[in-house]
Amino acid sequence: MAVAPKSHWTREPWPWILMAIPASSVVAGMTMLTFAITSNNALVVDDYYKEGKAINQRIGRDREAIRLGLGAHLAWQAQGIALTLQSAPGSSQAHRDTIGIRLVHVTDDTLDRAYVLRRDAGGVYRNTEAVMPAGRYRIHIETPDRDWRLVSDLFDTGKVTATDIAAAVPAVQGAAQKP
Repeated sequence: MAVAPKSHWTREPWPWILMAIPASSVVAGMTMLTFAITSNNALVVDDYYKEGKAINQRIGRDREAIRLGLGAHLAWQAQGIALTLQSAPGSSQAHRDTIGIRLVHVTDDTLDRAYVLRRDAGGVYRNTEAVMPAGRYRIHIETPDRDWRLVSDLFDTGKVTATDIAAAVPAVQGAAQKP
């Protein structure tokens, strides 16, 4: 009876299959480590206490917008952004020569945009150079000296060409709401 010659282990498939499992784990771990070291952690805040104090200032600006009875209609066209600001009767302190708009991207702060709109003779604030980027954004409308602000919910700029924004105080978890 003749014995078949044994092949060397490197020519067998099973040792390679068994070694591929831990090797792929090492490659995946190194890839994740590279991403963790080189990526931007924009959603992580360094100073939580300072951010918490700033929330009260932001709520104060939102309450001022409510007191002034502010609202806005924002429309973007091919020629830029047009904003119509509405306020309660007799509330002239809300209207300024310029208004600032910030488009805050929901996840990537490198996509944030800020524009200054100037009031024309008809009382409409315009910026003809502004381009509305595609994506989901939160919009902040405020005066240059930050007396008040209007904040809208999230919207997809690729699907909406106009939006109405009303003054509202956002609910803050864990914070006492004062009148």
